[in-house]
Amino acid sequence: MLVDYAVDQLEEELALELNNQDSQQLNTSTILMLRILELLHTEHLQGRSHASLAVICKRLDTRMSTLQRLMTALSEQSLVEVFAEKERLVAALSASGKEISLALQAA
Repeated sequence: MLVDYAVDQLEEELALELNNQDSQQLNTSTILMLRILELLHTEHLQGRSHASLAVICKRLDTRMSTLQRLMTALSEQSLVEVFAEKERLVAALSASGKEISLALQAA
């Protein structure tokens, strides 16, 4: 009986810890996606229509695999467009992404 209670407690604590890790990962990803939008918005304001993924990685100090995963998520929401230009991957804000970026800048 006491063993069952201890196992149940341990399972609950483990579930809470996993949920906290998921929340932390979500928050980190969300922050990085907002930083990507901000970076692309700044590039757009400075007259550059796009930025290479390598440059974005350096500026955000993140790995390419992480950036590509986040770009996929942003692309699926039609906020950014990723395409090849001269054998390198570049990203640009979509029309929706520009609207969102302007709204975030105003807030």
